[in-house]
Amino acid sequence: MLNQHTPPAVMMAIVWSPGTNENFHHDETLQYLLILCTKVALNTFVLYFWRRSILKSLLGICSVSMYVADVLLVCAVSSAWILRENLPTSTSMCFILAHGSTIYALLPLPILIGGVFDYASYPNLDITYCSRRRVVSYCLFAVLLWALVIVYTCQSTNTQPTEIYKDNLKLVVCRVHGSTVVFQFSMYVLTVMILILLLHLKKLIGWVSRANQLAKLENLSFLSDQDYSQIEESGNSEILETSPPLFASLTLGFAMNWVPYLLISVTCVLVDFAVPAYASVNLLWMACANSLMVGIAFWLRSDKIGPFTKFPDDTCFWKIYWHLSYETPVTVDKTSLYVTIQNV
Repeated sequence: MLNQHTPPAVMMAIVWSPGTNENFHHDETLQYLLILCTKVALNTFVLYFWRRSILKSLLGICSVSMYVADVLLVCAVSSAWILRENLPTSTSMCFILAHGSTIYALLPLPILIGGVFDYASYPNLDITYCSRRRVVSYCLFAVLLWALVIVYTCQSTNTQPTEIYKDNLKLVVCRVHGSTVVFQFSMYVLTVMILILLLHLKKLIGWVSRANQLAKLENLSFLSDQDYSQIEESGNSEILETSPPLFASLTLGFAMNWVPYLLISVTCVLVDFAVPAYASVNLLWMACANSLMVGIAFWLRSDKIGPFTKFPDDTCFWKIYWHLSYETPVTVDKTSLYVTIQNV
């Protein structure tokens, strides 16, 4: 992959490279097929951990549609490899990669805008009360968005392979795009998050320790009342600082899950290791954007929602960090626990 600009906007995908001699070129189709299969595997991993609420939000439905597009892209590249004897792979691969990268580069911005409007109108952020009509509207939005992007891509994408010379070697390349929106999103969110946490740097260790104690209390559902109260008191005894404001607490909860991904995304671009849009693990970015929007919406509506809502996000433990700010214990639902035991 040849990067032509520092921002992840335009780069060149190598379709044919020199082989053992000047008259023989090496087909790179299998390499791209391996990359795309790896991407599908990673996106499958993301879908598995997002499975409980992915169909209850606009970003979730768009993520499912992207996953289907990833599978279709793998099928297209596989077909180009199988039919390489009848169809020049340089032409077919350039067509597939150019259109794929353009589509994936265009999708993030309208999806982000749609996600903002979705969570602005989401009733209490509770997926339990997500109506079938709302889910249908998500599907219609995703279909319309894909249709518009595909039509625009067909009219504006250059799919012709080009011959270039690098280090006295002739390469057959095609123009592909990276996602500038994803890079800017990652950079701005990471910067703001670091600035917020730096304001409370001296208290972060205590807050993280307390959050871990609360998480343990939530998981220990089958303890006796005496054991539960003893662990809770030991956790409360470790609070040496005042509890964080809710915004800082939710920022900490988001950072505990998404700092590694954001750092990797920004670092790859800064070290000139730009990734084309068709090869990026886009569902991981979608899950990150979804967590960010859920956290902001929860913060804005915290007085009305409370910590016992089933959020459309399976990544961040918002309930834990709500209790961290309000200094309230993580209680066990004794009634539901009793019913569960009786049913067993």
